[in-house]
Amino acid sequence: MGWHVVVLGAATLASCEGPHKVAGTFSLVFVVESDPGIRIEGARVFVNGRPMGDTDSSGLVRTRIYVESEQPLRIQHECPQGYEEPSQPKTLRLRPFEGIDASASRGMEITLRCRPTKRLAAFVVRAKNGPHLPVLLDGQEVARTNANGVAHFSASAGPGTEFSIQLDTNGPPRLRPKSPTYLYTLPDADEIFVVNQSFEVDDEPRRARHRRPRIIKIE
Repeated sequence: MGWHVVVLGAATLASCEGPHKVAGTFSLVFVVESDPGIRIEGARVFVNGRPMGDTDSSGLVRTRIYVESEQPLRIQHECPQGYEEPSQPKTLRLRPFEGIDASASRGMEITLRCRPTKRLAAFVVRAKNGPHLPVLLDGQEVARTNANGVAHFSASAGPGTEFSIQLDTNGPPRLRPKSPTYLYTLPDADEIFVVNQSFEVDDEPRRARHRRPRIIKIE
């Protein structure tokens, strides 16, 4: 008879089955990711309060655990600087199944999350008929459009941060609309925001020609 590992997300477990006494050594592989498919190095994994090791350059901790009974295993982890771990630990419970030899397998993978405390927001500005315009981020100039009306810049902030992007047209008064503003909210992921703005150019008023006053002689 072999054994199988069941992953549960709650700290409190209940089962309608009767208790199963187990004992043996099990291979586990802990995978720590910031986002799906993006693994991180330097996260420390604990099982029932005991450190199992830090993730390597591949984001992995491999370990073998000897279990004497069907008691749940509490899985916790500490994230490196710039990341935060979930407040609730994961729980593993071991249950026996026929035909599965856990000790001989490569080990069951358990994925843990280290959520980035800050995300990257990249901005691309395309301003038709708007060359050399100041671009303001939350009221501060961070870039200027080039001769083709294009600018780009980036900012780092926490998820949920709101950004105000404004194209300042106070310099060239002939552009309409005047100083348009865009609002963006950074999700829990790196994001690229594209600002597309088309300006209309007012016809330049003709300058009044200065005429010398005519002197008319009346006799």
